[in-house]
Amino acid sequence: MQNRKAAIFYFSGTGNTEIIAKRIADALERKDQRPDLFRMENILKGQQSVDYEAYGLIGIGHPVLGFGASGIVERFAEQLPDSAGTSTFVFKTASSPHYVNHGASNTVIRCLRNKGYNTFHNSIFAMPCNFFMKYDDRLNKQLYKTALHKVEILAEEVLCRTPKVLRIHPVLEKTLKMVYYFEDAHGGKVFAKGLKITASCTLCLKCVRDCPTSNIAEGKDGISFGQECIWCMRCIYSCPRKAIQATKIRSCVVEPYTGGPALYKLLEDPGNDGQFVNDRSTGYYKHFIDYIKEDDSL
Repeated sequence: MQNRKAAIFYFSGTGNTEIIAKRIADALERKDQRPDLFRMENILKGQQSVDYEAYGLIGIGHPVLGFGASGIVERFAEQLPDSAGTSTFVFKTASSPHYVNHGASNTVIRCLRNKGYNTFHNSIFAMPCNFFMKYDDRLNKQLYKTALHKVEILAEEVLCRTPKVLRIHPVLEKTLKMVYYFEDAHGGKVFAKGLKITASCTLCLKCVRDCPTSNIAEGKDGISFGQECIWCMRCIYSCPRKAIQATKIRSCVVEPYTGGPALYKLLEDPGNDGQFVNDRSTGYYKHFIDYIKEDDSL
């Protein structure tokens, strides 16, 4: 009898990847599978244990951070036990489906394959931008609706074990990897040095509890930020009082951020037709056309 248990492990900074992970789980469940969801940081912090051998299908999800998957995702892959060919799929979210983001999972995929996992499917979901650039909310809604359609296709493909590859030129991949590791090693530290708490902070400690790298702490002088920041933006966008502000690289903060959990409201907004990109789109937005039309969802 086929093992119908599936595990989806994900890291999500501002909520886009978490939404996709949950929608994939829902789609698999509708197809008579039994999916379980796990946050990678909970496993890495020892807050949750997993019987990996209990699952016949494993999914690995992450956002694209600086053309890579982030140190959290790479460390998670490294701590996985060896496998005897467990079917594994990888999915990523990014502000753009452009091929420069196609190689973001490759280091993780190589690690998985070296450990014996049958990593047969690699996909990307375009979601609202949470870094430097504010998308029009019509585009945010359009991308989310497109993603929901593509989730259904992904679920069918992974259950049928249909291979999917995202290709990128190896020279470009090496170049982008250097950018990623520089940003991963230094960008977050610079950004964290400029994080400040405003007077609107109520010391609810949500940021302390939620930081994936435990980089935020409460001390006698209030909230402090360490040097383990990975620039995921979770603390800034999830603070209920908007009490965390950036004073270094301030332009990276999107205001207001209407991705992540805010997407549910956009989906229900009757005043937002979700029609931003079309066949006549030009400039930056032109490259979304093929992605949206790919599965007849334009």
